[in-house]
Amino acid sequence: MTVTISIGSGKGGTGKTMLLCNLAFLLARSGKKVCLVDLDIGGADAHILFGLFEPKHTITDFLNRKVDTLKDVVHTLYAFNGLQIIPGTGNTLQTANMSYQEKQRLLRSISALDADVVLLDVGAGASYHTLDFFMSGDIQICVTLPEPTSIMDFYSFLQLATIRKVLGSFLSHSDVGNTLKKQNFSSLAEVFALAESTQPGAKKKAQQALHYFHPLLVINRDIQNTKVNKKKLKQLVAKYLGIDIPSLGEIPEDTAIKDALKAYIPVCELYPDSPAAKAIAQIAAKIEKILELFSKTSSST
Repeated sequence: MTVTISIGSGKGGTGKTMLLCNLAFLLARSGKKVCLVDLDIGGADAHILFGLFEPKHTITDFLNRKVDTLKDVVHTLYAFNGLQIIPGTGNTLQTANMSYQEKQRLLRSISALDADVVLLDVGAGASYHTLDFFMSGDIQICVTLPEPTSIMDFYSFLQLATIRKVLGSFLSHSDVGNTLKKQNFSSLAEVFALAESTQPGAKKKAQQALHYFHPLLVINRDIQNTKVNKKKLKQLVAKYLGIDIPSLGEIPEDTAIKDALKAYIPVCELYPDSPAAKAIAQIAAKIEKILELFSKTSSST
């Protein structure tokens, strides 16, 4: 069984790609077959963090049909435990204007990859592409910084993700679906209100769509005296979005990360005893336990 993990953030510069690359490295080192897919449209650079500066193929080649399958874009990094990576496209017209059909073709091809774990770097922000890539994961992880602006961007990202999740729960040809898709919403409450006024009982269905949506929270560059009030944040998200955001861990501010980025080697490989590497290793250990639960659930069904 392949488990897909998507990682997103409300803004750029949170260290999302750094975390993703280190998790991919650690999971591959544990013996899992791991494939990292860079879907960060406009900022695809995960391959650079492994010293792969000029990949032979990227997702653009797949979208342009220059290669037959997505498997033709896979690069195997033997120096990093056989980790596989599919480099992203960067900001091209092909990806910026990706059609619904092209996006679905890409997602279907990702789901068919031969791997135990597929990690998706879905980029920052809240474009339709980003939200759909983020929501496609079996497990979702959000990365934020312990700053007011970053927390606000994180909350906005989650709010739009929940709206996208709810809208996707209604068939486009249904009365509710046809009504909702014509509107622009700024809050989840607006979606619930219009859905219920269009068809009684629709609000309950919309709420059920969020029942299993529990994105995991990682706080990066955690500095003393700037601690995020996670309890208050969780209460805010639960009250206004109706979802739970379990904490996956905090990564401390650490110069070892900058040094590792300059060396094009994951910090967990270059400086495994650094505070940041130890924190990321703890996050990876939690993810491995979650993967074990997925495996047990899959084998029992």
